[in-house]
Amino acid sequence: MTAQAASEKVVSDMQTATSADGQQIAYWRQGDGPPLLLVHGALADRIAWILIQPLLAERFTVYVMDRRGRGESGQPKAHPMEREFEDIVAVVDAIGEPVHLLGHSGGALCALGAVLLTDQVRSLTLYEPPPPGARVDVELESLRAMIHEADPEEIVLEFLRTGPRVPEADIERVMQSPIWPHIVSLAPTLASELDAAAGYDFDASRYSTLEIPLLLLLGSDSPPVLHEVSDALADIVPNVRMAVLEGQQHAANYDAPDLFAAEVTKFIDQVQESQ
Repeated sequence: MTAQAASEKVVSDMQTATSADGQQIAYWRQGDGPPLLLVHGALADRIAWILIQPLLAERFTVYVMDRRGRGESGQPKAHPMEREFEDIVAVVDAIGEPVHLLGHSGGALCALGAVLLTDQVRSLTLYEPPPPGARVDVELESLRAMIHEADPEEIVLEFLRTGPRVPEADIERVMQSPIWPHIVSLAPTLASELDAAAGYDFDASRYSTLEIPLLLLLGSDSPPVLHEVSDALADIVPNVRMAVLEGQQHAANYDAPDLFAAEVTKFIDQVQESQ
């Protein structure tokens, strides 16, 4: 099934939540069981979970959302990252009961911020949140220089090479996949994504009293920069576990969905048994 076909399949089930600033955030539901909300990363929308969602829906009521400026949640425009924390809280409130929360990459940073704003999260799973702040401009200088002028495909290629640092062989593979045109179509979202990340000051010490269980998912082959935030959290969060996805990098949600879903399911099962 193509990304477009998958998108059309779930649009009929779309619901919306109203964020604190009035932005409408679209989300979808599948499955039955304890609620689990998935938050996608940069250069993505809900389709990032196309392979994961049906696996998790065998055990959970899975909710996927379009972050603001993506898909059905409005057009890209500048915003501080804190607005996206509020967006997640709005979806959690709309779900109407405590949820398990999972975020990938930039979506993991947003999920981290959201748990400080609500007591309706039962557990938190983070898959390689990248370090935000001023270094975004430094490390992605080449991308920032071209982001408003270059061809969308060239922008996406530069992001993959300088952001998650995807190997060329993997880039070639994804360019041949049905998902590639959809990824390229999301190039306009990168400007606001990077602006928000560059303007956000992450402080791991804010999570020293986090009470909910935290799972940190890491790709064994990911570049060290994508482990920095997780390592900082592992040193300070009281109830934290770490799982290394062997042979994986920053896209195990596409490359190893069975492995990814198994780790998430095992963690949530343990959380529910202990609560």
